[in-house]
Amino acid sequence: MSKKDIMSEAPKTIIKIAESNKLDFRPSRGIYDLQIKNTSYNRDNGRFECRIKAKGTGADVHQEFYNLTVLTPPHPPIISPGNIAIATEDKPLEMTCSSIGGSPDPIITWYREGSTVPLQSYILKGGSKNHYTNATLQILPRRIDDGAKYKCVVWNRAMTEGQNLETMVALNVNYGRREAYDA
Repeated sequence: MSKKDIMSEAPKTIIKIAESNKLDFRPSRGIYDLQIKNTSYNRDNGRFECRIKAKGTGADVHQEFYNLTVLTPPHPPIISPGNIAIATEDKPLEMTCSSIGGSPDPIITWYREGSTVPLQSYILKGGSKNHYTNATLQILPRRIDDGAKYKCVVWNRAMTEGQNLETMVALNVNYGRREAYDA
């Protein structure tokens, strides 16, 4: 009899915990597997504990903690102040890109149109799918920036690689008239 045959003969205990959950409990093989079907963010997202207790005393022999993240895609991004940002030359302007609904919190990245280099922004994570994650971009607009477009890109692990959500904002820069003087 091979080692594989002996291992497969170990008694298997399946414990139904809830309608969609079951535990594969085979201590002789070191198997303590929790299987969750039809996951729900509200029910299953969070910390799970596995504890082995001593028979009789109930003292903890071993315990492990696991954080489970139920993946949910984020909602499309929204830009504040809107799809057209009106700015004044040489006065700081903040534009905030927000997304809700993602688990884990989405990654939000700003780009200037035509560039693949991400712009530095201040990130405020929502912490749950019920709160907005925000990325605030601060710029100092110049006359040359009038008509420039900025893109906000949102992604998290619930989305396939290469898939993302994005939106654009156009910059309308108000600038004072400059006169040229001959010396």
